[in-house]
Parts: sequence; structure tokens; C-alpha cells
Amino acid sequence: MDADILDPNAFAATDRNVWLKLVAKALKGADFAESLASASDDGIAIEPLYERRVDAAPLTRRKPLIPWTISQRMDDPKVDRAFSQLTDDLDNGATGISLVSRDSPSSFGLGIALATLADGPARLADVLAGRTSSLRLEAGSRNQGLADNIAAATAASANSVHFGLDPLSVAAYSGAAPDLAGLADRFQHLRNTSRVGTILNGDGRIVHNAGGTEAQELAVIAAAVANYLRLLDAAGIAPEVVFGSVSLCLSADQDQFVTIAKARAARLIFVRMVEACGCDPSLTPHLFMETSYRMLTRLDPETNILRNTIATFAAGVGGADEISVLPHTLTHGVPDALARRLARNTQTILIAESHLDHVNDPAAGSGGVEALTDGLAERAWDIFGDIERRGGLAAVISDGTLKVMIDDARKNRPDRLIVGTTVFPAKAERVAKVLGLLEMVDVAGLRAVLLDEGVRA
Repeated sequence: MDADILDPNAFAATDRNVWLKLVAKALKGADFAESLASASDDGIAIEPLYERRVDAAPLTRRKPLIPWTISQRMDDPKVDRAFSQLTDDLDNGATGISLVSRDSPSSFGLGIALATLADGPARLADVLAGRTSSLRLEAGSRNQGLADNIAAATAASANSVHFGLDPLSVAAYSGAAPDLAGLADRFQHLRNTSRVGTILNGDGRIVHNAGGTEAQELAVIAAAVANYLRLLDAAGIAPEVVFGSVSLCLSADQDQFVTIAKARAARLIFVRMVEACGCDPSLTPHLFMETSYRMLTRLDPETNILRNTIATFAAGVGGADEISVLPHTLTHGVPDALARRLARNTQTILIAESHLDHVNDPAAGSGGVEALTDGLAERAWDIFGDIERRGGLAAVISDGTLKVMIDDARKNRPDRLIVGTTVFPAKAERVAKVLGLLEMVDVAGLRAVLLDEGVRA
């Protein structure tokens, strides 16, 4: 389109007061706030119109000159099939692998029993050889040692390795007290591994998937990082080293603007923590985002493809360094090749055809997104402060305070109508094609609950 045809004088000058008069006329006496304003689950006001934030500074990815990592889960319980899927993924657009163990908080009824990977390191090294692919570990307490060995053995082949040490999330998921013994020694050992990407996770996904709010998710990430900072500082490891070795892990859901703001708020909180510790303000986290398990529906699962697309778009716009898309049939069973391909292509199309990775923080300066970003960061900081006053994240996990906080948030969330599930549902459900049933996981801690009607709020 020729930009010269855009006449800057085509529309008369206006201001907010003129707009308000037009709104009042359109509402015909209806209440402005009830009709047009809303609030997030954390009570943060969302207005219908904002002015541009002219002094906004962009919040960019850790490596803004390259695309984000397209991570595909390696989680099929049948190991040989998982390796076949892995090769297909890497041959067709994936640039990262998330190796998910069966006891991981992110297994969702899938996952590999790492003890069965007797020749796993060699096989992984063969698949990764000659590729520019990263490896991420999603391991629980029983398999973390095995995962460390696998990652260390394949580090020379992978472009980078994210070790995913996070005993706090494992404890919150299992209901057990956090096991932090030996973490400093393992951290030091893994630092000497070649091609280390990150070592620790500050992970909020379990909070999101158990029903928590966005600010609670962000607060738990901050509290996890603070807990690890204290523990490693006592072992003589400098805060700069810890900050440079952290992955922040968030869920991305179908609420596009909230997801964008949450990703940006995570970076703001990280910067504030870096500054509070007197460290180099240029330190930035590796931001990993996974599409929400909580938002997936069992009813008419094809609608999950659209939800995943919105979530992935929001994560990319929000500045994620790495994104993983959960296949749309995950609530029915082990995803088949088509479901995995759709999950992978959701990202490759946004990068290869839409070039979304070429734009750094396009939301910067948007009045609505900036206000929501600030609101989430401030609310999360308040919750983080409360967790710290109670003794830190390990303490609130151990005494059950965190679980109560998330339970309350889930119970108080207002009911929402979801198109295709509770509004205009399919007259007849089509059978979702899967490769097998999911493993039933029964744990005592925070966990995502699959509602009987298949609706995730």
C-alpha cells in the first residue's frame, strides 16, 4: 500500500472527553464501568482505552537477534517411538528438545522413565550431532540425577543445555518438603559442563496449572530465585553467577494481552531483583514459556489449536526466548504425529511466515499493555514480599500456605463462558486420535485438576 494515500488530516482532532461523550451516547444510559471495564484475576483494572506510553523502554529477549527456540517435548512413554518423534521434530522445524521425565511436574500423564534410557545419552548425541539444537530437562526428584548424567553426556552435541534444577517446584507438586541438600555442589558441577545454557528454573507453571493467578505465578518465580540466591550465596556462589544461570518458566494461555503483560512483568521483576542485589543491570533471564495445560479442553479439542495459536503469539510478542506448545489432543491421550506436527508448526509459521521473531517487544509503549505489565509486576512483588516474610518459598511449600493460597484463587475465579465448550458446543463429539492412554498421576501437592466437563478456567 502506498503510504501517501494516508491523509493525516482526514480525521478531525479529538481527545478523551470527546470519546467519552460518544461512548455515553452509544451506551444509552448503561454504566460505563460495568459495560466496558473489567479486571484480571488479580483485581487489576483493565480499561477500554489508554493513552500511548511515550517513555516506554522495550523489554527484549536474551538474544534478540536470533529467533526464539522452538522447543518440542520428548515425552512419549515408549522410548523407541519417542526417539523416532524426536528425529521427525528436528528435521521439520524444531530447534530445541524438552526431555520430560515421568515424575516431572510438567509430565501431564506422559513422560519417559529415564532409568530405561540405558543407551539414551549416546542416542541423543547421535540425533543432535550436527544440529544447532538445545536440550531442556524437565525432571522430577527421582530422575534428576539421571537427567544430569544424560545432559552432561550430550552437552557436547547440543547447542546449549538447560538443566532445569528446581527442587522447589518438585516439592510443591509432590506435597513433600523441598530437598535442597547438595544443590550447591550440583550447581558447581554443572557449571563446568560444556555449553551450559541455564542451570536453575524459577518455575511458575505449576501455580498456573493448579489454578493460581498471574501475579501468584510471577511471585513464586521471584521467590524461587530468591531462595536459590540465598542458598548458593551461603556456599560462596556470587549472585551474578546465579542470575546468569536462571530460566524463568511461565505458562502462556489464550488471554493474549495478559500473557504478553505477564512475560514482560517477569523481566521487570528479574531486573528489580538484580538491582536489589547490586548486580550488573544488563543481566537478563532466559524466559521459557509453555502453552497452558489448564486452558486445554476435552470437549471439541480442535478448539485447542486456536487457543495454542493465541498463546504462542502472545508468548512471542511478550519476549519469550523459548516456547513449547502442548499438543491439542493432550487431554485425550498420547498425542499422535499430526497433533505434534500442529504444535510444532504453530511456532514455525509465526517465525518463518509472519516473522514475529524480527520484532522486539512490539507491545512497548502500548498504554493498555504497559499498565497491565506494571500492575502485574507490582501485585506480584507484594505477594513475593509476603512469601519472604513467611520465611521464603521453601517454608510456604512445607507448611501448606502456598497450596491454600492457590486453592483460594481457583475457588474465587469467576465462571467464564468458553466458545466451543460451554457456548455453542459441538452437537456430536468427534473421537480424538491418540497413540495411547495417559498415566494417571495422583499426588498430594499442587496439581492441575482436569474438570469433569473438560473446561479449564
